[in-house]
Parts: sequence; structure tokens; C-alpha cells
Amino acid sequence: MHSLIYGELRSRLPDHLILCEPQINVERHGCFVPDIIVVKSRTVVAIVELKFVPHHYPVYELDLRKLVLLAACEQDFPLLLDPKTGKFTPDLFRVGPDCLLVFAAIGKHDAAAVDLPTLVTAMAQFGDRFVPLVYGVGR
Repeated sequence: MHSLIYGELRSRLPDHLILCEPQINVERHGCFVPDIIVVKSRTVVAIVELKFVPHHYPVYELDLRKLVLLAACEQDFPLLLDPKTGKFTPDLFRVGPDCLLVFAAIGKHDAAAVDLPTLVTAMAQFGDRFVPLVYGVGR
């Protein structure tokens, strides 16, 4: 699922940088590894968390918490590695104030992770910035 969404984002957003599983260190909260982020001009414009558990119940609470903490991040942070050294480049990035917080999940039809009202309520503080893309399998 990661590679399909990564490829689709790259083809639809050629002027954006798409990163799969980058490390983001947030002061007082530690290191986070979102599944995919979308960057334009050193600003993170979308953070994507993915869950693909079509025949089970996806555990999603930590993904929502990660989105909340990253949305509140006001510090600059490195993202890109220099392939020659394996160290971060001096470029710094920042989560934009209108950054989309995307939670995409496929799970059993009665899983809380694919229950749209539950997700929208849990992330209500973000309004339209929170984008739930969920599908429940079976009935």
C-alpha cells in the first residue's frame, strides 16, 4: 500500500517531494516515523498514516496521536539524508499550518479504525485538515 500511494503521489504532484517513512525528531516527544509525507518548498503539506489489515482490526490510536503531535510541531527539523555520508543535510523543514493529516485504513467492517464518525470526532480539532480515507471489508 505504501508503494502504491507513494507512486500515485509522485505522479500527481511532480513539483512536491514525497518521502516514505522519514524520521522526524520532535522535542520532548521523541522520534516519529510517519508512513508518507508530502513536502513543498521545505514545508510539510501532508502527513499520511496507512493501515492495511483487511481481515482484522487495525490498531490506529498511536497513528492518530502521531498526527496530533506532528501537527502541533513548531520546530524546524532535518529530513533528507546525504547519500555520501548517511547524515542529515543542513536543510531544515517545518510542518505547515495548513498541513493535511491523512489517515487511510482498510480493516474489518466493524473496526473502530474504519468508523468514520469515531475518527472525525477524535480529530475534530483539525476540521478539514483531517482527511480520513477508510474502507471496511466484509459484512
